[in-house]
Amino acid sequence: MHPHVLALATLSLSLSLSLVSPAAHAFDHAPFDTILRAHVRHGRVDYAAIKAGSSHAALNAYIKALGDASLSGMNRNAKLAFYLNAYNALVIKSVVDRWPQISSVVKVSGFFDRSRFKVAGRALTLNQLEKKVILPTFKDPRVHFALVCAARSCPPLGSRAFSARGLDGVLQKLARRFVNSRHGVQVQGEQIRVSKLFEWYAKDFGNVGAFLGRYHRQHGAKLVAAKRFSYLKYDWALNKR
Repeated sequence: MHPHVLALATLSLSLSLSLVSPAAHAFDHAPFDTILRAHVRHGRVDYAAIKAGSSHAALNAYIKALGDASLSGMNRNAKLAFYLNAYNALVIKSVVDRWPQISSVVKVSGFFDRSRFKVAGRALTLNQLEKKVILPTFKDPRVHFALVCAARSCPPLGSRAFSARGLDGVLQKLARRFVNSRHGVQVQGEQIRVSKLFEWYAKDFGNVGAFLGRYHRQHGAKLVAAKRFSYLKYDWALNKR
């Protein structure tokens, strides 16, 4: 049996166990990590396999635990990792629940701003989780490269769950990877085209050129000096495998 399949089977046998470790005041993201490792490759998600297999029950159990969790005693990084994983898991669930009819999240009415989910005891939409909880609480623009909206132009979903340990380094890596990708920045001569994320969330990034310049390997100086940017067309097609 494939190790990922064996791990998922083990998870489904222990769904009744708590995912929270009271002694460490930590939330156990291992079930989500197992799902991501089994079904995400190069940012693409095998929604069909999640829907059809034991991962579906494991995902639902993980999401129920997210709803019942208490964040009391968690440090800043643990809370941020919790919310980032919650957002991504809820997006995956929202796609899986509509599979195979769904082709794009923007074709689903209320996908981001109407459907509510219980997260640490609060009923929240995906937009509220992002814009009313994560962004104002942590004030870190790099979270935009960690929150994945299931579209091809989104930053790619990782194949590991976030954890408190080493989170800053992971966010740095994600920012650098996206800025240097074709979905992040494209420079052709004097024309600079960047992701719509830098238009939609310009206030979070502050001086967009300076932000991009810190992370781009080849055109940092040109980005810092740029007076204006053009924006790339956002591809909302599903990030499916």
